[in-house]
Amino acid sequence: MRSVLSLLLAIAVAPAIAQAQAAAPDLDARERVARQIETELIAPCCWSQQVSQHESPIATEIRADIRQRLAAGETHDKIVGHYVTEYGERILATPPASGFNYLLFTVPPLLFLATAALVVGFVRRAARRGQSAQSPVPATAVAPAGGESGQLEGRLDDELRDLD
Repeated sequence: MRSVLSLLLAIAVAPAIAQAQAAAPDLDARERVARQIETELIAPCCWSQQVSQHESPIATEIRADIRQRLAAGETHDKIVGHYVTEYGERILATPPASGFNYLLFTVPPLLFLATAALVVGFVRRAARRGQSAQSPVPATAVAPAGGESGQLEGRLDDELRDLD
């Protein structure tokens, strides 16, 4: 009798358990989306930190509002759009790459490439100058031709003796 009751109880509870297990991934997905949105928004009280990190009443209110909107079925883009409409683009942690903001995404890499090109050019020019300065001296400039070498060696020996 006891096993029959256990079986009936398991049959009655099984749909509720299955529904709870199906809802758990949905809650996890909503929580991930909520956290992502929180990192994309700046707290409007001081405009210094993301909503996910800021501890102020308005940041707490925004975090709760995000979760309520997700539970009501709003999408990521709609929620972010609501806050952009309410506070302007300033609330976004990363400005969109359009208009004047496009310069923020293009100028730094271009400056980096220009600087790298200048450095490479400078190094190449300096290397070429170094090679020309270290070019070997022709042998005729070092040792005079024929009889002069003997005279010079004798003169050098005389001068060295005079120094002693």
